[in-house]
Amino acid sequence: MKKFIIFRTDRLGDFLIITNIIKAIKDKYKDSHITLVGSPYNKKIINSYRIIDKVIIYDKKGSLFEKISILKEIKKTFYYCSLSLDGKSFSNFANFFLNAQVKYGISYLFNFFFFKWSKPNFIYNYLVFNKFETFSSKNSLKKIEHLPTLLIKLANNLKLNLSTKNNYFYEIKKKSTIKSNKIFKNKIKSKFVLIHLDEKWKDISKIDLNFSDELIIFQKKIKKKIVLTSNKNNSLYYKNLKKELKNYRNIIFLENLSLDIFERIINLSTYSISCHSGFLVQISGFNNTNIIDVINKRDFTWYSCWKPYNTRHKFVFKSNMNRKISLNLIFKQIINASKKLK
Repeated sequence: MKKFIIFRTDRLGDFLIITNIIKAIKDKYKDSHITLVGSPYNKKIINSYRIIDKVIIYDKKGSLFEKISILKEIKKTFYYCSLSLDGKSFSNFANFFLNAQVKYGISYLFNFFFFKWSKPNFIYNYLVFNKFETFSSKNSLKKIEHLPTLLIKLANNLKLNLSTKNNYFYEIKKKSTIKSNKIFKNKIKSKFVLIHLDEKWKDISKIDLNFSDELIIFQKKIKKKIVLTSNKNNSLYYKNLKKELKNYRNIIFLENLSLDIFERIINLSTYSISCHSGFLVQISGFNNTNIIDVINKRDFTWYSCWKPYNTRHKFVFKSNMNRKISLNLIFKQIINASKKLK
């Protein structure tokens, strides 16, 4: 049995972009055993993957005793390969101590005064990793560096023959399909556009006042129902929406869906809109849904580094560098972007 350990101690979307790598390892190495070191943020989704044999959760807020216990747990096994795919301090530290035939890692570049530096540094990379790739941090990024491509390049040292056209992997449960179809049949009933609402919408100009009016105008223009999804959203703009749209039949609220149901509802949509919701954007790399990503223009290069290459994905802007863009103009951009998705 070949044993693999993979580090991804960040968020949901960050985990989804490595799922094609995990699936490819399982397909190539039939007797493999995969340990995934995750975080409290992605624990629930990781635990749902049957192709992952063992899950270790690292909490950076945990006690020193808990972190030492995790290191001991990791160190007691001999691995065929370690893949440190998050570039986090704990993952790099653990790779120094763990026993593996080969070790692959990601190193983050950043500006240090007039110099380029890396985390971990180059000496560490050459001493610890058999192969490593470098990726610029957000403040040091000058051009698009597509992170999924770098991760695939690193993983292909295992002769996986992956490309950026390979879909991400997500395990669809039959009961989730049945339940989502029931929601569609009983509540939605026709073609729809999904808009996921979270805290990233709060910085849009006058959203607390004008959002419901602009949504109604938008709905009438596209001539499709709108499904608004959210998860424990307590923002003022959202509370106002629920109050002002409670009797508007063509705009439907679906709150606090499980990830499995949320994925299926996204899959059923004509296209989905969010202010770069990590799960929504990255799950499109699995189910090939159309995505409109509402971002600040200054973040365009950074977010372009993360988008799946096998999807129809369009950016629209909620601010033009330091100037906010009105809701009316944002929805005009969305309508223009949606025409290019067809």
